[in-house]
Amino acid sequence: MLIQKTFHLHMLQDSAKTRLANLSDYRRHFSGVELATLTPEGAAHFVCRLPWGFRAEVELVQVACENPAQTLFRSRRGNVEVLGVLEYFQIQPNLTEVVLTLDYTIASPLFRLIDTLGNHVDRFVNRQLEGLEAHFSHPAGEPDAESNLPAPINHHPQTEGAD
Repeated sequence: MLIQKTFHLHMLQDSAKTRLANLSDYRRHFSGVELATLTPEGAAHFVCRLPWGFRAEVELVQVACENPAQTLFRSRRGNVEVLGVLEYFQIQPNLTEVVLTLDYTIASPLFRLIDTLGNHVDRFVNRQLEGLEAHFSHPAGEPDAESNLPAPINHHPQTEGAD
């Protein structure tokens, strides 16, 4: 199945590429991802549980590319075969459009059919990209979307008539 999604990052093109390559910067923002790590060789290893019971495991490696505005990747292990590209377009001085194009095949014929009927992986990828976009839309030092808790209440009442 082919998926193409566009999202925007409020940063320079080179910064966007560098920040997206740093998985540890945003992996906790993935929803439904049980594991997102980098192997010692630099491969990204993901384990995801989709709502319909499928447990996807994939290890992605970067593929050499001459175009500095692209990042090519493919799977080398797992039960999902993936080929993809991230393309970076500087729209404004502090706005980069990122286009993700990926082609995937689920190894299990049963789960492949279920996904074809319900577009579950497409919705899953959309949810992850929305989370990334929200994470990267907050300037450094500001709370991110996960910390939308109310500010702590200060329980120090002022004393009326204090001298």
